[in-house]
Amino acid sequence: MANTYTWNFAQLDTAPTEGSLSDVVKSIHWQITGVSDVSTPNNATSIYGQATVGDADADSFTAFNSLTEAWCKTQVLAALDKTEAELKSDIDIQIAELDTPTSVGKLPSSW
Repeated sequence: MANTYTWNFAQLDTAPTEGSLSDVVKSIHWQITGVSDVSTPNNATSIYGQATVGDADADSFTAFNSLTEAWCKTQVLAALDKTEAELKSDIDIQIAELDTPTSVGKLPSSW
């Protein structure tokens, strides 16, 4: 199975000031989507959530406008205590269930 994955960061919640720092990220609204390129139709599923970021460290602080998606991904994975491979595996399992469901909701035709 070949799936492609896309991260999205919809919003960063910030504290306007924290000590001498400004626009300190406190939480990240995130989503990772996986799309199958072998199933027809191309099944897709997502995992999303909000991850809390730890306390800011003035010595390693990155200014808000210098933040990257890679920084956000690192923070989310740390907050979840998961690897990116583990999240992708979770998505792969969901897509496999879409491709070959183990249960299907039905009602009798006479209802």
